[in-house]
Amino acid sequence: MEHSAGKNHNKMAWELRFMEWAGEWWSSPVLDRIIPWITHLGSHFAVVLFIFFSWVIIKKKKVLQHLLLLYGIESGIIYGLKFLVQRPRPFYFLRMASRLLQGPGEVIDPSFPSAHSTFAFMMATLLACWFPRYRMIFFVLAGFIGWTRIYLGLHYPTDVLAGCLLGYGITTVFLHLISPSSSINRDRGELKF
Repeated sequence: MEHSAGKNHNKMAWELRFMEWAGEWWSSPVLDRIIPWITHLGSHFAVVLFIFFSWVIIKKKKVLQHLLLLYGIESGIIYGLKFLVQRPRPFYFLRMASRLLQGPGEVIDPSFPSAHSTFAFMMATLLACWFPRYRMIFFVLAGFIGWTRIYLGLHYPTDVLAGCLLGYGITTVFLHLISPSSSINRDRGELKF
């Protein structure tokens, strides 16, 4: 990893400088303890819980199948890109590992794109479709989850931006393809999927 990291270091220089600069003014001991837990709202575990509870509430097998398919598509694209690009994580350069030790363990795979950001925006896009009145809250929360990845030194800003765009874009296209009118049936409170 060291040789690969050194070779790609110049391509990521501006992002590393930004993260070092930002780390000087947004870092705090309180955030160092809280953020490693909040960041997992975009993890695989959170997505599986989201799918399970969506299925329990909606009680339609078709919804479960569609959510699992979407999750599989997003995972395939994310991890295909991660192992194709092979971008090293920023904490190899920034020495921010101490923040990682404050919360639950992280699986350290290549950096680009951010899977947590992708999944956060996947869930936010679905929730915004189902509950459009609260869409701003869902997207702000998803954006915050993406920011936690930068704060922890786990992802570069462009990793998070790419993850956000992938999560939103893939989910939007998926919803359009399966049903151009995916929404809540307000009369019966059912999800059209």
